[in-house]
Amino acid sequence: MKSAKIEMNKGLLEAWLEAVHENGLPVNIQTGREYDCNGDRTVEVLMEYDESDKMLVMGALNATINEWAGLV
Repeated sequence: MKSAKIEMNKGLLEAWLEAVHENGLPVNIQTGREYDCNGDRTVEVLMEYDESDKMLVMGALNATINEWAGLV
């Protein structure tokens, strides 16, 4: 099992959780502390997934970030 601790914007987290649910991605997501960061809400996130699913999970996260940020 691979783990990644990150911090992400709350709006991005909501988009990521929706993508995980809609696509049945093999990743477990736990959220932690939420705080204000320059006027935006930031959330601590722990993602756990099998090493064999790393490229799938990271590719989906990258696509979610690009879509959420309006880059695609």
